[in-house]
Amino acid sequence: MTPNEEPSANNTAFYETQSIAVPEAFEAFFTHFYYAANHSPYPVHKKLIPSFQTILVFNLGSKISISFDQTPSFDAPNSLILGPIKKTIDYSLSPGAEMLVANFKWDAFYRFFGQSLKSFNEFILQPDDLVKEQCFANVWVRLKEAPSLTEKVTLLLDFSLPYLRERESNVAQILAQNDANGTIKTVKKIAAESGYSARNIQLNYQKYLGFSDKELNRYQRFKKAIEFLSNTHSTSHPIDWLEIVTQCGYYDQSQLIHDFNHFIKMSPTHYLKLQEDLCMTAL
Repeated sequence: MTPNEEPSANNTAFYETQSIAVPEAFEAFFTHFYYAANHSPYPVHKKLIPSFQTILVFNLGSKISISFDQTPSFDAPNSLILGPIKKTIDYSLSPGAEMLVANFKWDAFYRFFGQSLKSFNEFILQPDDLVKEQCFANVWVRLKEAPSLTEKVTLLLDFSLPYLRERESNVAQILAQNDANGTIKTVKKIAAESGYSARNIQLNYQKYLGFSDKELNRYQRFKKAIEFLSNTHSTSHPIDWLEIVTQCGYYDQSQLIHDFNHFIKMSPTHYLKLQEDLCMTAL
């Protein structure tokens, strides 16, 4: 979760955000940690756009409201799991709100909890329900008491150590290394290179990652378009929509628009207008 600053109210100087790098020993499990705190007297509203990651959120301050896919909002508990994030999530940090987020990398959620989240409808869980004990409730108390962000992150990393299992199969290792060169391979290509059946590879996508290769490839195309738009927009150059269609692998502009509506419920031009209110994580 790595949002830009909130531009729409007089509270930008009081909205604190940080993206915290992960120590090398934990790089196979987390992409990064994210911290946000609202020190202003006004609520701060954000949209988290799809990342296909699963995140662990600790609510360390006042109320944080969350809604997704046009559902009614709910108040975040002390800790919760969201993911795999396939659709836009709206969230609001009330005055005094504070949160610390761990972004799981690829199959790390499975390695942590021993199970996957297979559909968007199942994506909200309280972590203590998965481990059948109150360890997350206990670490939440310690996180609130930790006097600095550095100590909070260190505490969370130390807490994570006993849960970080080795990968249980060669297929999990193959899937985890799928984007090592920046290109997501198809199931057929992975099967041909590994000797496993395409069916076996697809089932393990769902088991270890919580989504299919078809969903992932569609998301990667959309993600590339988002990055292309953001980079072009930052240079103040006119948007060349035909170039985006070509470079990102779309058939035409209507397919590009369809993907934006699918993932974030808005057109590409609307996305450009709201960039500073949007947050995006990366696999």
